[in-house]
Amino acid sequence: MNKKQYSGKPLAYVDQNILDSLLGCINYDPNFVKGLSDRVQVVYSDISFQEIHRAGLKDKKYSDAFLNLLDKLNAIYIKPVIDEDFKFTGQMRLISDSAIVNYEEYIGESLKYDEFLNPMQKSIFAMYGGVQEYENMANLQIEAQYKLLKFLEQKINILKDEKIKHPLFDVFINEKENELNGLRMQMPEFEKIVRKNADHMKQANNEMDAHLAYRKELKLNIDEINKLQFPNVLRKIWQILKENNSSLNEMELEDFLNIRNMEHKFEKIHMIYTNLNLSGFRPEKKVKNEKKFMSAQSDISHVAYASYCDFFITNDERLVDKSTVIYEYLNIHTQILGIPQFLR
Repeated sequence: MNKKQYSGKPLAYVDQNILDSLLGCINYDPNFVKGLSDRVQVVYSDISFQEIHRAGLKDKKYSDAFLNLLDKLNAIYIKPVIDEDFKFTGQMRLISDSAIVNYEEYIGESLKYDEFLNPMQKSIFAMYGGVQEYENMANLQIEAQYKLLKFLEQKINILKDEKIKHPLFDVFINEKENELNGLRMQMPEFEKIVRKNADHMKQANNEMDAHLAYRKELKLNIDEINKLQFPNVLRKIWQILKENNSSLNEMELEDFLNIRNMEHKFEKIHMIYTNLNLSGFRPEKKVKNEKKFMSAQSDISHVAYASYCDFFITNDERLVDKSTVIYEYLNIHTQILGIPQFLR
């Protein structure tokens, strides 16, 4: 397929509920879809592919339909820029291949990382009472880490097999092997921490779901929280927390949110969004259901990716409110719009 070119138009990140809506109207109102792609450059991410993949698990025709829609929208792929040490730089790049081509690569490569990452999300799932077997949760997390180490070893061996004749190449390989050995040496401590965390979660969920116990301990009234009006909602929540908990008076908001040492807005957004959920601001529903939980986790990443774009288009009111709170606090200028607002 021919590569699409970035149009130079404003970037508009669309979440899955918008893609659902567009898929529903593409046959009876194709001009609407064309009108959207004429006005903006539609953007999607790995998280879009995650949700498309889940949609196609029962029947591949659903994932195919979403991929064809992305191509009809002339949508392009937003990907994190990784440095030579495989660390996120805080920047994104745009990839103009067909969505179908990008999806095949995602299925072949990126999807592998889910088996390492998804078990780690179980700890958050446990906060909402979604985990019953805590020992099993710990075992899966430890197993995932060992699989990741094996995966990294395979990647290093692939590089070594290329036998590149350059002195810096040998230095690079040695660095990566030393880092891998360091990670292996940390595994006994990692296992202890994981099992301790599992025990803690089991105790935290003993009388009520851990997120409810968290709100009770901090004397949070979610009705009060959800009556707060813009602007500065996050700071208003923080003020309520400090008024109800004298132990927080000497703490700064960035420390409470655990974002002080984070370099990039992408990771800060994930942490703040999680804190808003735990505090009960526009809380997600039925997150004990794993599918609902995974969908809620996808929403967090949609907000993070959209922060690199001009527009974030979503019809999810909870998502609108939480992303508005986060973007305001982090001084992110992405405009958050539903389809009706966008068409005005």
